[in-house]
Amino acid sequence: MPVRKLAIFALALAISSTASASPWIKSYTQAQKKAKETNRFIFVDLFADWCGWCHKFEQDVIPSEAFQKVTDNMVLLRLNTEDQAEGTNISRRYNVTSLPTFLVLDADGMVVGIIRGYQVPNDFATSIKDVQGRYNDFMKKVSTENSFGKDFQKRLELAKEFRARYALPQAETRFKKIIGERNLPVNVRDETYYELALTQMMAKKYDDSLGTIQKFAAVQNKGEPYEKSRLLIGDVYLQEGKFDKAVAEYRSFKASFPQSQFVKNVDMLLPQLERQIATTKKQ
Repeated sequence: MPVRKLAIFALALAISSTASASPWIKSYTQAQKKAKETNRFIFVDLFADWCGWCHKFEQDVIPSEAFQKVTDNMVLLRLNTEDQAEGTNISRRYNVTSLPTFLVLDADGMVVGIIRGYQVPNDFATSIKDVQGRYNDFMKKVSTENSFGKDFQKRLELAKEFRARYALPQAETRFKKIIGERNLPVNVRDETYYELALTQMMAKKYDDSLGTIQKFAAVQNKGEPYEKSRLLIGDVYLQEGKFDKAVAEYRSFKASFPQSQFVKNVDMLLPQLERQIATTKKQ
């Protein structure tokens, strides 16, 4: 091969090699460490080998200028949701039920935003900018939190947003402070009790969650938040793998609140649990 052609070939190979060099990290622990060191967000691409749209995203979106530009200052992380390791744990932690799903997290693991499904490059870049904008608005509210004072509803909504962003310790602390306030309106009190119990369940603090529901029952025995808290007892038992107790709780709920709007949900769930219990007993 002539020297000139050889040089061109070598240059092309070098460019190709550089372009294909992956900046993606494959460990959440490593990505979080890098994010903390560099004060960056983490972009998480959650995928599975069987997911066709995940492969299309990898082929069409990742190489695009729009994607590269919007994620230029982020730590890039790819996790297989079926690896039975970090990928599986992260997908469970953030309740990922469909693919592809993309998370933007801060260095502490709080959700900046969640994007579900495939989008073409420019639309995807816009979605990332949108979630960052909403996160910035959220952080502005956090910065003015001390001014909320006795505006209990505003404090409740902020705590709920912490919970929705999976910042569970921060949410739990705020819910507890609201519960401890004097002259708390009944509607805010009731919703706060439920939200606190839900947050504790999400954090796998099952005994604390049941304890909160018990305290709630000492001051209230009706209304939507109370009914939802009663259903939450069954959900806690499910999380713990105590299916018999969950079924008993759901049946008790139907008996106690036959006119509840949530009975239809129980009616859908009970047969599935009963079949599962019957199958387990046969094994």
